[in-house]
Amino acid sequence: MKQIGRVVELWRYPVSSVGGQSLQQLEVTPTGIPGDRRFALFDPASGLAAAPEREPRWRPALFLKALRDDSALLPQLRFPDGDSVWLDDSRLAARLEAHFGFAAGIGAYGGLDDGADMRFPIVSNRYAPAPLHLVTTASLRQLAASANVPHPDHRRFRPSILIETDESEGFLENSWIGQDITIGLTPVSVTEPTRRCGMTMIAQPDIDEQPEILRGIMRHNARNLGVYATVGAPVTIAVGDPVYAGI
Repeated sequence: MKQIGRVVELWRYPVSSVGGQSLQQLEVTPTGIPGDRRFALFDPASGLAAAPEREPRWRPALFLKALRDDSALLPQLRFPDGDSVWLDDSRLAARLEAHFGFAAGIGAYGGLDDGADMRFPIVSNRYAPAPLHLVTTASLRQLAASANVPHPDHRRFRPSILIETDESEGFLENSWIGQDITIGLTPVSVTEPTRRCGMTMIAQPDIDEQPEILRGIMRHNARNLGVYATVGAPVTIAVGDPVYAGI
């Protein structure tokens, strides 16, 4: 194996469909990242989780941010005005209704084993989350070149791990599928490509709506960008860790 890059950003997303938090290190287990995507916005009338990629009324979710301190049981939601509200704060329902223009709530995904989470309504996950989501700068550069999209922002793709690579072109992660790479000292098994949806083109803080992003991914990489992966045992991955792949 040879070094092909390094970890430059790590992300956790405590609430689905909401902006996440950048971290210097990330705990990862075979089932995923503790505290990642454990909660969801949902419609109390229908019981359905928010779907910004399908329903424009939910798109303001991308202007919220979820933050979780490892010493706390629950995350906070930060609003565009800078106000942060704990998920169990009695003010949250009114703040969400003012933000979206309709009643919205916070639910917990089913199957949780944390007693604090069970205070929230249980909602069904719209997809089976993968333990890790990897994106490389090589793929972002390739998307920019092939789809004529200058500087696509990696935040659109919500990676767990952003890898800066020495490769200057090509959808590099495609070659990892079904193989192991190594991050630091950790073997990481790459399982499948990441199929993209309308979330990639929606506006969010400092990023304009850009439909050509999704069109470019569909035309030039079979609707995929990035890969899903898993680890065999609990590990800690840190910013700056080298990344190795087979040759």
